[in-house]
Amino acid sequence: MSRPRNPTRSTAAALLALTLLSSCVKKTEYDALQIENQALQARVDQVSSQLQQTQADLAITQSRLIQFADVQTQLLKTQQQLQQSQDALKALQAEFEKFRSQRRSAMVGKKFPVLSLDSGKVLREAEITAVSAHEIAFRHDGGLVKVAMANTSADLRWEACYDPLEAKEAARNKMLADARLLDSRLAHEKTNPAPIASTPSPQSASNMLLAQLAAQRTQLNADFQALAAKNTALLKSADWNSATPEASPLLNSVSGSRAVLGISRLQSQRDAILQTLQQLRSVVPVTR
Repeated sequence: MSRPRNPTRSTAAALLALTLLSSCVKKTEYDALQIENQALQARVDQVSSQLQQTQADLAITQSRLIQFADVQTQLLKTQQQLQQSQDALKALQAEFEKFRSQRRSAMVGKKFPVLSLDSGKVLREAEITAVSAHEIAFRHDGGLVKVAMANTSADLRWEACYDPLEAKEAARNKMLADARLLDSRLAHEKTNPAPIASTPSPQSASNMLLAQLAAQRTQLNADFQALAAKNTALLKSADWNSATPEASPLLNSVSGSRAVLGISRLQSQRDAILQTLQQLRSVVPVTR
C-alpha cells in the first residue's frame, strides 16, 4: 500500500525543479515558451469549443434527417393513396360512361305522340332516331330534325344523363383546342410563307390556251361523230366544220338543237371553246 504524497514536499520539489530549470534556461526563452504554451492552450480551448458546436450541429442534423425520412415516408404513402384514388375515379368514370351510353342507346326508337321541346317547338308523331352527347335526332310528321340537347326537355336530358356543366367544359376545351390549332397554323404560315406564284409569260399562256383549245375541239368533234352515228338520218347531211367545229351551223341553229337530242351538250362544249378563244385573244390579239 503506497503512502499519501505530502503536498509540502511536492511543492518543494516543484520549486527545486523550477530553480534548477531557471538556472539552466534563459529567462527570455522561458517567457517565450510560456507565451507559446498559453497560445496553444487557447487554441486547444477554441478547437474544443468548435468540436462541441459541431457535435451539437450534427445532432440537430441527424434529428432533421430522421424527420425528413418520416416526411418522405408519409409523402410516399400519400402518393400511393392518391394513385389509388385516381384509379378508382377512372374506373368509376368508365363505369358511368358505359351506363350513360346504354341509357342513350335505349332511348333510340322511343316514340312520342306529342313532344313539346324547351325551344317552344312541338313535334307530333315523334320518334328518336339517334342520341349523342350534344343533340337528339327525331323523325316526326314534318320530316327529320336534330335538336340540341339543351333545347330538348328536362325529362329527355335526365334520361340521357346530360350535364350542362360538363357540356360547357367540353365546349370550352374544344374552343381552346381550336385556338391552339389556329395559332400553330398561323405560326407555321408565318415561318413558312407560301411561295408567290409567278405570272406566266404571254407566250407560255398562249401555248397553254392553244393546247386547251385543240383538246376542246378534238373532244367536240369526237362527241359529234358519236351523236351522228346514233342519229344517221337526221345528221347525215349536217354541215359540220371539223377545223372550227364551234362555228358549225348545226350548233347555231335553233331548229337543229330541237331536232336532235344531245345537241345541247355539244353547244355547251361550243361555249367553252368560245370562252377559250376569248381568253386567247386577250393574250394574243391577232388570234382567230
